[in-house]
Amino acid sequence: MASSPILDFSSLLAPISSEQPTGIDLRLDSSPISSYQTIKTARYAARDAEKNNLYNDSNGDADEHWRKIISLAPMLLTRESKDLEVATWLTEALIRRHGFQGLREAFLLIEGLIENFWDHLYPSPDEEDGIETRISPLSGLNGTANEGVLIAPIRRVPFTEGYTPGPFAYWQYQQAVELERITNEDTRHSKAEKLGFTLIDIERAIEESTQEFIVDQFDAIDEAISCSKRIEKNLDQLCGSEYAPSMRAIIGALEECRAALNHIAKHKLPATVEAEPVIEATNIATGTDDRTKPAVINPLNTFTSREAAFKQLLDIAKFFRTTEPHSPVSYALEKAVKWGNMPLDELIVELIPDSSSRKHFSELTGVKTNED
Repeated sequence: MASSPILDFSSLLAPISSEQPTGIDLRLDSSPISSYQTIKTARYAARDAEKNNLYNDSNGDADEHWRKIISLAPMLLTRESKDLEVATWLTEALIRRHGFQGLREAFLLIEGLIENFWDHLYPSPDEEDGIETRISPLSGLNGTANEGVLIAPIRRVPFTEGYTPGPFAYWQYQQAVELERITNEDTRHSKAEKLGFTLIDIERAIEESTQEFIVDQFDAIDEAISCSKRIEKNLDQLCGSEYAPSMRAIIGALEECRAALNHIAKHKLPATVEAEPVIEATNIATGTDDRTKPAVINPLNTFTSREAAFKQLLDIAKFFRTTEPHSPVSYALEKAVKWGNMPLDELIVELIPDSSSRKHFSELTGVKTNED
């Protein structure tokens, strides 16, 4: 059963008035105590507090400012202005206070604002930058040259509710999976002590989480992904693909979380939930992508060169890295491709580090090594 709604969409998506459906431009009042400056200051204060306490998940100072935004933003959007920048600040606050459900509702709000008020939505396009002025808040969420402000918070949303230990988020799951791949027992034990948790701890937290909680998390992630794609499609049509902000980094981060939850909590999800498909090639850090070229695996026996064969192996490795991040299959395939591209003498050195063993190998096979 889904949680109770956080936002009142009927009020938020209703016109401000019949004369001015989108209200006024909040930026026209430059007073330090204006509505716009008050919420803008709260957002900057929240971000600064987080930067000063990067490793503190229970940051009281930042939390106080995010709460203030959650209180102010809906009032502004309902009574004063339909403003995309205010909506994105609310998005940043909701994901921190209400996790994936908050993000889902924030995206539904943004989608509704775009669909119902686009022609007069604030911020208004200016003479210098044109439509980019209106869409820049969304670009900031996703990121362009740098990682967007929403990516790290997505990876920090807890997807377990067990507290002995826990709760855990995607970034911790990722660390635990990397830990499992360490083959040296002493190194793995040392790193586990530094981390303070292992994959077993996360699995235990999953078991302590109710099925209803897990299903709600998965559904909220899934719906947030779908809504992100609709927003991206709408903006492509409204702005043109040249100017429309990408949502690829956000979608990619959410798909990572969905794949992780599907792997570690699959037994608590409905049987209809299947393994994640191959994700389109995306630069999650920068938000860049090629929307016209999804990752495609060619049928077997159609290779025209060894390069094409190696490319398919890398595509398969990418599939396993996405759907089974705990599995060594992806790393084995990538290593095989690396070896396949190495000169024989370098390959022998990598496979046989001991010089005397390499000499013996050379004598047995007749293959020359660097020592010959």
